[in-house]
Amino acid sequence: MKKVVLITNIPNPYRVPLFNELSKQLKNENTRLKIIFANKTYKRRLFRINENDFNFDYCYLNNEAITVGNNSENSYFTYKGLFQQLKNEKPDVIIVSGFSSATIKVFLYSLIKRTPYIIWNGSIAKKGRKDSLIRTLQRRLLTSFATAFVAYGSKAKEYLIKLGASENQVFISTNTVDTSYFEIATNECRLSIDDDGLNHFLYLGYLVPRKNVGLLIDIANNLQKKRNDFCIDVIGEGESREQLELKVKNLGLSQFVKFHGFKQKHELPPYFAQTKALLFQTDFDIWGLVLNEAMAAGVPCLSSVNAGASSDLIQNGYNGFIVDYENKSDIIEKINFIIENPEKAIEMGKRASEFVNTNANINVCAKGFVNAIRSIE
Repeated sequence: MKKVVLITNIPNPYRVPLFNELSKQLKNENTRLKIIFANKTYKRRLFRINENDFNFDYCYLNNEAITVGNNSENSYFTYKGLFQQLKNEKPDVIIVSGFSSATIKVFLYSLIKRTPYIIWNGSIAKKGRKDSLIRTLQRRLLTSFATAFVAYGSKAKEYLIKLGASENQVFISTNTVDTSYFEIATNECRLSIDDDGLNHFLYLGYLVPRKNVGLLIDIANNLQKKRNDFCIDVIGEGESREQLELKVKNLGLSQFVKFHGFKQKHELPPYFAQTKALLFQTDFDIWGLVLNEAMAAGVPCLSSVNAGASSDLIQNGYNGFIVDYENKSDIIEKINFIIENPEKAIEMGKRASEFVNTNANINVCAKGFVNAIRSIE
């Protein structure tokens, strides 16, 4: 029986269903999957994990995350003990996430053992940022020795090709979540939702400088000058929360912008059921899984041009909108459209749900990995 080892940082709730499905599909290929995690979690991650949900073989290296500078998002693992673990496992194929220190160690292991490796990549080019020469050369080297690639989406594929990967080496595994869960759970919540007379809009994500959630507060400030029947619900935690709450207070927007803190996966469907649309603002996201969640739940989305997922999941004007939140008047126009055209908004949400549940479900995502593994044979 062939063995595939996949190396990644921690077990996220949205990854567990994927790993379960991938393990199942690989068993049908007479292949066993083992996941090597750097650790169970790290400080910035607030979600809870139940290992009883794991239907795959796994182990932890028990590495502590290292935070570089004052940015809470810059947390890294050294993957200490990975060489020994690979020696013990003797995999036929290695899948490694991103261009981390684990990828460097897999590259060195591959040179010695001649074990083919696959890079699972979500990185995309960031507008206005030029990577250092050392960073670029390192990634080109790791790319040149990889046998195949699994990309989150079209932009991640473009990035890999730019680094030197051949197009036929890159397999798309659309980055996703358990879409069926969000569809079913949200529809159940819609049956018993209480109408408070407000048009709710939702932001879901970390409250950190990169997300620039202050733009949503500016939009709320402009919108409240013309109407008072809306509320932006902000779900998430992060270093920017105190500053954002102070801005809301100083502008007198407490009735229009409400902070709810971090919520676990099972706590999200009631918010999706209540909201008219997701306001997915970000200054940069290599993907943005909140878009998958909201679309699966049947929620129309105003998705940022700065999110990698937008171009793969949003059919602009049909199942959602791709927007620039710097253009506040355009956002307000679309918010008003959703409020004043509820039937059209509901239809847009239904098309969003149909699209992701068909084209970006867990089964489709796992098949991308299986196809990459098959290409090595």
